[in-house]
Amino acid sequence: MNVIAILLSNFVFVLLVVAIVTSIVKIRRARLSRRPFSASYIVWGELAFYLYGIANIYGGFFHAYAGQMAAASIGWANSPFQYELGWFEIAYGLVALATLWRGREFRIAVSLPYSIFLLAAAAQHIDLMLTTHDYAQNNAGALLWVGDIAVPLVVLALMWLSRDE
Repeated sequence: MNVIAILLSNFVFVLLVVAIVTSIVKIRRARLSRRPFSASYIVWGELAFYLYGIANIYGGFFHAYAGQMAAASIGWANSPFQYELGWFEIAYGLVALATLWRGREFRIAVSLPYSIFLLAAAAQHIDLMLTTHDYAQNNAGALLWVGDIAVPLVVLALMWLSRDE
């Protein structure tokens, strides 16, 4: 039971590992079959599917139905906005799941706005650290630096690198 709690509380990081592993498998399969492929396009698709898709659906249910717990993990007070944000995340996550089966333009339409959203959220979290000394786990922890900053920057870079696909 403890392992499950650890996995669920670090779900974004688990999905990041899954995205990396599936990317490696897909790149290897493409190489072995001697098909033309773009590693950046493959990795971009996997990150969008797992981190913008599945992670958003998971986070959306967390915000919508465990809003008090979600707010506390960020160092905020609960708000009715949690429910609205949760259902936005669920809907956006469902759209992001289609990134593996749609073309480049669809991936851009999913990746660009959500990357901007994550970077803006990161800016707000950093501002709260500096102005209110909010160092709650999900305001100042690894989720901020990996999920809200590193992942969207990598997704945007992969989008750029695969521009000729």
